[in-house]
Amino acid sequence: MFEHLAKNRFWFWKAMETYGLGIYFIIKHNTFAFEPPQPTLLDVLDDPPMIFMLAVVGTLALVYSLWNLRTHYYKPLMTGLLTFVWLFFMIAFGVHDFEMQRYVSFESMHAMFVLGSTIFEIVIGDD
Repeated sequence: MFEHLAKNRFWFWKAMETYGLGIYFIIKHNTFAFEPPQPTLLDVLDDPPMIFMLAVVGTLALVYSLWNLRTHYYKPLMTGLLTFVWLFFMIAFGVHDFEMQRYVSFESMHAMFVLGSTIFEIVIGDD
């Protein structure tokens, strides 16, 4: 397992970043700071079904990084789902920034860099 983790450490960190995004939404949603209801896109995306989707995609990446599964279409499915999730949330953070009339936030930049590194690894990766 450790040799697979050493080989697939990039996908391990992508799994941790995806889990981290879910934890961010859990903490953001469960703090006791009352915010008046504003119907924004992120109000929908921090609901439990979306957090569960993040956990499922993070788990797929974690399983691949620990056990290096060689079944048909597992890696393309995992990389496609990771790319979709981070692209989706990058667009959502960008739309939220536009709605709140502020410049690009840290969350948008972080999602952009995670998406960029994922696409770079898919295109240039050695596996």
